[in-house]
Amino acid sequence: METARFGKNVVRVIRLDRDQTGKYNPVVIHEQDTKKRKRSKGPLGVVDRAVRNLADAQQAFASSYASRHDESNSDSRDGWIKDFPVNVFRAQQKGLKKLRLSRVLDI
Repeated sequence: METARFGKNVVRVIRLDRDQTGKYNPVVIHEQDTKKRKRSKGPLGVVDRAVRNLADAQQAFASSYASRHDESNSDSRDGWIKDFPVNVFRAQQKGLKKLRLSRVLDI
């Protein structure tokens, strides 16, 4: 049976099952973790998000370049050096998409 997907606002889903005596027993189907994560506030919050987004962008660049490098190497001998400028450019584009100003400032 597939597990049902619920939105962020759904905290708990309970189904009432009847036992042999006729009493209703609650069965929890879904329960959301209600623990909130701590966030930085004020100017430090902006810096925190900016640093985190920069790290995510660097990770996107590195993983994209690594996969392109491996693909170029498998295509031809010393293919990575022939495709180096194109691979770096395309990986950089992927990293820059992650580093948009609107993503940093959560606009």
